[in-house]
Amino acid sequence: ERNLDWFPRMRAMSLVSSDSEGEQNELRNLQEKLESTMKLVTNLSGQLSELKDQMTEQRKQKQRIGLLGHPPPISVNPQQPA
Repeated sequence: ERNLDWFPRMRAMSLVSSDSEGEQNELRNLQEKLESTMKLVTNLSGQLSELKDQMTEQRKQKQRIGLLGHPPPISVNPQQPA
């Protein structure tokens, strides 16, 4: 009859399953990389926040030292205009 409808024509089960498995593996790999990157970003954000807090504290300490450690000189013999 020359009817070739039964022939897979690039739609064989093995081709379809291997393509979808490859895509699923690629999606899994991308998901793992995304999760790893998100963990790194979270970790770096925490470290940056800690560093910011430390810098703020150091500035406060330097301001306190500046205010308390070196009082401005007081003039003992002020000159009076003649």
